[in-house]
Amino acid sequence: MGNETVTSPANWIAFLRARVDEEKRLAHVAAADGWWDPTVPGARRFGIEADGWLLLSILTGRGVKADHEVAQYIVSHQPGRALEDLDAKEQLLDHCERLGDSIPPQFLAIVRQFAEPFHEHLDHSVRTPEAP
Repeated sequence: MGNETVTSPANWIAFLRARVDEEKRLAHVAAADGWWDPTVPGARRFGIEADGWLLLSILTGRGVKADHEVAQYIVSHQPGRALEDLDAKEQLLDHCERLGDSIPPQFLAIVRQFAEPFHEHLDHSVRTPEAP
């Protein structure tokens, strides 16, 4: 197992739920601006806009094609889509919480995999040893 600290299913679920809650808060703030779109070609400033307002200028320094591709990538992460993804994760966590300590190892593996992008977070089990 290396340096990894073994934690209970409840700890993994609580850790991931806290990260989901953080991301949902941010996605709700971003969603208030409406649907994101890249600015139209030839616009005075290239970037991402919502409801006619420029939210973000994009200037990669690698040319218009790269700027456009970065804009497309950002637009593909619409706050509404992020919220749907986070809602699905919450449903998984709700189901896992109802199972308690009898959570199947496969479900716990899924929770741990969803928690992996947050491995550098101070509360992640690999970084924070569990108290005895």
